[in-house]
Amino acid sequence: MKCNRFSDRVALVTGGGSGMGAAIALRLAEEGATVVIASRDTEKLSRTVDHAPGGSTIVQRVVDVRDEAAVVELVDGAAQSFGRLDVLVNCAGASDIGLLAGLDKQTWQDIIAVNAGAVLYAAKAAIPHLERTRGNIVNVGSSNALHSNYGQPAYGAAKSAAESLSASIAIEYGAKGIRSNTVHPGVIYPTGMTGFMGDVSGAVETYSAHIPMRRMGTPEEIAAVVAFLASSEASYVNGAAITVDGGLNRVMHLPPTVSV
Repeated sequence: MKCNRFSDRVALVTGGGSGMGAAIALRLAEEGATVVIASRDTEKLSRTVDHAPGGSTIVQRVVDVRDEAAVVELVDGAAQSFGRLDVLVNCAGASDIGLLAGLDKQTWQDIIAVNAGAVLYAAKAAIPHLERTRGNIVNVGSSNALHSNYGQPAYGAAKSAAESLSASIAIEYGAKGIRSNTVHPGVIYPTGMTGFMGDVSGAVETYSAHIPMRRMGTPEEIAAVVAFLASSEASYVNGAAITVDGGLNRVMHLPPTVSV
C-alpha cells in the first residue's frame, strides 16, 4: 500500500541528481511530497525527474552548493515557489582520494565546502521557513564521520563537522519545533563514489566481504531511513545520528600495510 506521509509537504534535496540523493527524492515524491532537487549536473537531474512516480512533482535546479548565495537563492526559491518548506535533505557530497601528505589546499577547501559548508548554508536559509511549518532537516553523512577511512582525510573531517553542525541545529532549534538528524551510510552501491567498483573485477565482492551482512547497501535503503526521519513518525527523534552500514562500523579497520 502506498504511504502518503508527505502529502501536501515540500522537500528540498541537494545532490538529487544521482545515487542516494536521487533515491531520496523519488521516495519522498512517491510518498506525496513536492520535491525540489539540486545538483551541478543538468543531465543527472533530468534523469531523476524522468523517473518521478506518476502524479508526483519533482522540480530540478542547477546549483553549485559551494556557492552560499546560490544555496540561499535555492532554498528561498523553493519555499516561495510552493508556499512552504517542510523538509531539507542535505545529500550533496564529494570525496578525496589520497593520503594526507598529498592533500592540497584547494582539494581540502572543496571537500569541506561541499560536505560541511553547504549544510551550513542550506540550514541557515531553511530555518526561517522550517519554523513556520515545524519542519525538519536530515543530513546525509558517512560512516567516515565515525571512523576515518584510509586515504580520505578531508572527507572524514568534513562529514564529522557536518554531524556536529546537525547536532547544534537540533539543540538550538528544537524548542521551535525544528528537528535535525543525520544518517551515516556505509558502503552504498551504486553511487557516484562507488560506481567504479562495477568496472573492477572482484571489487564489489572484496568490499562486501568486510561487511558483517556480506553485501553493500542500496540507495533505496538509505532513502527509507531518511524518509522515516523526515516524517512525523520520527517526531521525537532529534539530534540523532543513525548509522546504516550493515554493521561495518563495528568492524576494526586497519591501513593496508598493517596486520595483526
